Amino acid sequence: MEAVLAQTTGFFQERPADRRLAAAFASVWVHRMQDRDAPPVVITPDATIDLQWIDGRFRVAGPDREPQIETLPSGSTIVGLRFRPGAAAGWLGVPANRIVGERLDLGDLWGERARHLADRIHATPDLAGMVRQLEEAIGAHTLEHRASDTVMGHAFDLIDQGRQPTSRWCRTCCAPCI
Repeated sequence: MEAVLAQTTGFFQERPADRRLAAAFASVWVHRMQDRDAPPVVITPDATIDLQWIDGRFRVAGPDREPQIETLPSGSTIVGLRFRPGAAAGWLGVPANRIVGERLDLGDLWGERARHLADRIHATPDLAGMVRQLEEAIGAHTLEHRASDTVMGHAFDLIDQGRQPTSRWCRTCCAPCI
């Protein structure tokens, strides 16, 4: 069976992260694989790091230097939270270079803390309810673990918005100076 681009098979939807997650995460996405004969998928490098919920476990994916091919069970659902640029290392508590090109169980990085976080999520056939549970659990953790590089976060926000900076940045509070 030939591999296909990940977002071209099954159901994929992405939206901006809500305010509880916005300090560390840019978006939340859901990818539900086809119910039958799901092909292997190609994950193309996009310089992002994702926290993923797959089959009752958290894993950390990327950033990738080269395409990755993954085979996921037919009918499986992956809920992903895409880290904001510069936020993953502070939130995860490990340098980003440790996870380049990797797919790591969060337990490998956090030990028991990962299990405690996963225990807050309860199986439900309702996808929207599952995403809400994940957002609440991750949001509570995120409030305690802000992005460590706020200056870079502001720089990436400017790039995303397509605007040129109009003022200089204050080195004290990381906000535009007037």
